[in-house]
Amino acid sequence: VRRQRQMCIRDRGKIAMREIVSKPLDRESFRPYGDFVDLLHIKQMDAMAGADNIFIPDLTTLRLDERMQASVCVARVSQCERIITAVEYHGFTSEGILPLDGDIDIFVGPSSFQVNPASIEAFRVPKGTFVRLNPGVLHGRQFVVDSQSVNVMILLPERTFGNDCVFTRLAESDQIKILL
Repeated sequence: VRRQRQMCIRDRGKIAMREIVSKPLDRESFRPYGDFVDLLHIKQMDAMAGADNIFIPDLTTLRLDERMQASVCVARVSQCERIITAVEYHGFTSEGILPLDGDIDIFVGPSSFQVNPASIEAFRVPKGTFVRLNPGVLHGRQFVVDSQSVNVMILLPERTFGNDCVFTRLAESDQIKILL
């Protein structure tokens, strides 16, 4: 602390540092630098209030290089019966999952590019923890742990749900309940 204080005193004799004021984020003033989206307040989601699993794809994109863009999507998952009724996998792409404001449970199965409900297991993901799923991994909707609802950012290549998603509804005998 004493050394830091001495450095500050010494620096006082130097040229004044430029100071700026942080301004509110708005589209017009930020446009030259990029774009933004508030993942916690999305009009499309508010219009679907009451649903226990809402997914809004492709809210904005992140250019990774001249050929590929990542798509930022958001899911709002709410309390519901914790039963896996469907699974999906992506043949060529990974998927990122980031719970923003609460813990979630996810389910996964080995990357076999086949649907095998017997191979599925569940994991608790604390809020703020980013999970990457490999191509081919069975997965699906998320489940809240200890809150009414959780906003989850999903990161995928743009339009994955249109060109690289195999979705399968499970027969009632293959459905799985995730216990708390």
